Amino acid sequence: MNSKKISLIFLICCISMILFPAGAAEDADYLITGHNTARNIVIRASSSYGVNNGVNRVMDFNRDTCWMSDGKAGPQWVTVDFGSKRLITSIVVHAGKKDNYPTLKYFKLQFLNKAWFDHTVVRIKRIGAFGYAKGGRMEVDLAGVDASTFRIFIPVDAMIDGFAAISEIEIYMGSSRLTFYDDRLKGICLPIRNGYLPRSDYSYPNAPRSYRGGRHSGIDIHNYHTENSYDPVSLTETTPVYAADKGIVIRADHDYVHIGIDEWKRRAVYYQTHPGTYMRNAFGGREVWIDHRNGIVTTYNHLSSIDPGIKQGRRISKGKRIGTAGNSGLAGEAEGKMYGIHLHFEIWIDGNYLGYGMSMQDVRKYYQWIFANAR
Repeated sequence: MNSKKISLIFLICCISMILFPAGAAEDADYLITGHNTARNIVIRASSSYGVNNGVNRVMDFNRDTCWMSDGKAGPQWVTVDFGSKRLITSIVVHAGKKDNYPTLKYFKLQFLNKAWFDHTVVRIKRIGAFGYAKGGRMEVDLAGVDASTFRIFIPVDAMIDGFAAISEIEIYMGSSRLTFYDDRLKGICLPIRNGYLPRSDYSYPNAPRSYRGGRHSGIDIHNYHTENSYDPVSLTETTPVYAADKGIVIRADHDYVHIGIDEWKRRAVYYQTHPGTYMRNAFGGREVWIDHRNGIVTTYNHLSSIDPGIKQGRRISKGKRIGTAGNSGLAGEAEGKMYGIHLHFEIWIDGNYLGYGMSMQDVRKYYQWIFANAR
C-alpha cells in the first residue's frame, strides 16, 4: 500500500473519531425538507433515553416532546448535518425536562470546520425547581453564517442529575424557519379512531398496482384498537369513518351502484392495459372527497355507506362522521361477500398525492409524522 493511500485512511479514521467518539451509543435519524424535495437532513445524538425520547423529537415541531440522553457518564450532544452549505441567521434551542425537572445549566453551540469549535456558550436561567426562564427558549443570533453542520454540545457539568434534554431546535434564515414537513398537515387526524397505520409497504403510496396508473396513491387502514386494549381489531361494515379535518365536501357518491363479479373482472383486465382512462366509480367504490381549503384534499374510498348529511358543497367539521368502512369497488362486494373490508385514505397536496416520487422509507416517515402530531 503506497503512502498516499495510508494517509487517506488515517485521515478518514481521524474524522470518524471526531464525529463518532468510541463507546458512544449513537442515535441517528433524518428529516425530509418539505414535501417537494429529495433533500434530507441527518440528525444524530450521542445517546437516547428510549424510543419516546429519540433524536427525532428535537425537530418534530412539538415542544411537548423532547430528546433525552440515556443518563450514562460523559458529555452529550445533538448534531444537525445538512450535507452541504446552508445559510443560517439564527438558531433557537428549547431546553427540555425530565420528570418535569430542568436538565440543563448551559450548552455550547459548535460548528464543524475540520474540527468542532465553540461558537457560543449559552447559559440557561432557571426559575425555582421546576422552571426555566423564558420557558427554556434560547435564541442565538448568528448574524448570518454559511455552515453544513452544527451541534448542541452539553458538557458533563452542564447537566442536572446526569441527564440532558432538548425539546426543540429551530433553524432560521431571516424570518423563515426551516421546515421539514408541510405544516398544513399537522391538523389532519386518522379517519378511523384509534386506527393503525398499515404494516405492509403494499398498503402505502407508490406501492405497485396493476391498475390506477400502476401505483397506489393512499394508505389502506385495516385495523384499529379499542379503548381497553391495543390488540388490532379488523374494520367491519359498521366501523365509523370520520373527516380528517374541516373542509367542504366536493364529492359524495350517494348514487353509487355496485357491479357484479363478471363486470368487475372485465374492468380489472381492461384497466391493466388502460390505466389512464376515465374512471369515476371504479375500484374506489363509494367515495367521499373533502377540500380542506388550504391546498389539501382528502378522499375516503370503499365506503359501505355515506351518512345522509354528507353532501356536495356542505361544510364539515374535523372529526365529523361521514360514513362507514366497507369493500365497495372491490371483488368482495362484486361477489356479494364481505371480505376485503378496509378504508383506502388519500391525502392530496397541491395537486399531487402525498408521497409522490418519494421512497417507501420516506413515505412511511411522513405519514408517521403527520399522525404523531395530529391535534
